[in-house]
Amino acid sequence: MIDPITALSVAASAVSNAKQLMAAGRDATSALSKFAGAVSDVNYAAEKAKNPSIWKSMTGSAEAEAIEIFAAQKKMQAMKKDIETLIGYTYGQKGLDEYKDTLRKVRAQRKKTAYRQAEIKEAIIVWTVGILITGSALALMGFVFYFIGKQQGKW
Repeated sequence: MIDPITALSVAASAVSNAKQLMAAGRDATSALSKFAGAVSDVNYAAEKAKNPSIWKSMTGSAEAEAIEIFAAQKKMQAMKKDIETLIGYTYGQKGLDEYKDTLRKVRAQRKKTAYRQAEIKEAIIVWTVGILITGSALALMGFVFYFIGKQQGKW
């Protein structure tokens, strides 16, 4: 998954490429595909920001990330409107409907693959760190109890 700021720059680049290609009468499929992926990334980031992880809550970066995501969503909406207007003028209502259908497909495919992989990776990291912290705390408690017992002559 890409962070919202990077996704926004990818989207801006894709929009400008799509406009140039469509103005020249060429196929803009790859640019529109990149834009759809960037829209999907920003939407996923917004969805994740609604329920931040423990680490984001503790570091205080959740609020800053929420503001970045909000700004990215608003910019993305404007770009999406520009793209849809351009597609509507170039390909008509049928082309616009096909574009929206493609957006839905890309979003569903990314949710199944890229976002699921990111969620699994995050879960592995969280569990690993949790296990290490718990193990370290138990080992520290064991040492403390050992030295207390040794000092009292129990060991």
